[in-house]
Amino acid sequence: MTADATAPSLAAQAHALARRLPKAELHVHLEGTMAGGLLQRLAAKHGMELDPVVLRPLGADGGERSFTAFLASFVTRLRALRDPDDWCALLDDFLRAQHGHNVKYTEAFVTFYGALRGDYVLRDVLRAMAEVERDWHARGCALRLVMDSPRQFGAEMAMQLFRLAAADESGLFVGVGIGGDELLGPAEMFAPAFGFAAEQGMLLTAHAGEQGGPDSIRAAVDVLGVHRIGHGVAAAGHEDLLHHLRTRGVAVDVCPGSNRATGAWDPAHGPHPVRSFVQHGVRIDVGSDDPAVFGTDVSGEWADLMLRDGFTPHECFELTLGALDVAYLDDAHRARLRAYFEAELEDLRGDAAALEESLHQATA
Repeated sequence: MTADATAPSLAAQAHALARRLPKAELHVHLEGTMAGGLLQRLAAKHGMELDPVVLRPLGADGGERSFTAFLASFVTRLRALRDPDDWCALLDDFLRAQHGHNVKYTEAFVTFYGALRGDYVLRDVLRAMAEVERDWHARGCALRLVMDSPRQFGAEMAMQLFRLAAADESGLFVGVGIGGDELLGPAEMFAPAFGFAAEQGMLLTAHAGEQGGPDSIRAAVDVLGVHRIGHGVAAAGHEDLLHHLRTRGVAVDVCPGSNRATGAWDPAHGPHPVRSFVQHGVRIDVGSDDPAVFGTDVSGEWADLMLRDGFTPHECFELTLGALDVAYLDDAHRARLRAYFEAELEDLRGDAAALEESLHQATA
């Protein structure tokens, strides 16, 4: 049973604990964190006309909830980023928000399509972004980047973007992935690009099982050799596939708020598969995906695990520690973060026990 998330005091308790929870967020698109105010400023700066719809979260005021509507909003934000100052403003806003949510480490997807179009020189953008990251890193909020290539843009663009990531001198890039419209680009198209990235020692990840079915997930694992799957909701109910993910050690980035907004998961048809993933021994991490587009935030996603999906606060403690194991960290950084997380979690145990009792009473 799950708790009544409409009970104001219970929801407030869960959200307060979730915000204080030390976190590693491994599935968030930097462009998708751009708030409406910054988008309007950049649009004015670059002479862009904006459809007012893209300024509101999907589904707001009865608006459309679909993957197509998401892509339109995301691409608008992508087009607004045209020079190093734009990217730095976005990154600074984002890391300020992450700091407020007690996110100690982030792996953020970025799509530097503008570098291929000649909008900016990527080396200049990354050099400027690295300065912003160093400032926040010194305050305990580190970030690394994963180059994301939309499937619908094709295999050649993926190779170009992956080569840019491999040539990065800033130290920000740790991995590569493919996102976008899963139905327009089967995994096999991208095997050469992923083979190149694997040779460079990079993290490999792919959005799969979001719009596509279980075969899309299996292809990402078996053909591309990914370390993590983004979303993976289509694995629900497929015991053999869940076993395959577990035995191969492939983690799933779960983003329930995003899945609901795009229609990848409909609560009317049953619970989100996050509980099934955990029960089958599949490692997970929790992400907000595109918070400005979906109206999500990472603390809210953790609170919903407790209020909607029936995870106890102490189970969430184990899950947030587990996210460190699937992050692309060197051993020394991972050990430092684990020690920090464990110390903070110890301080939260009293509040967690009180919330756990409240949740138990609400579902009794």
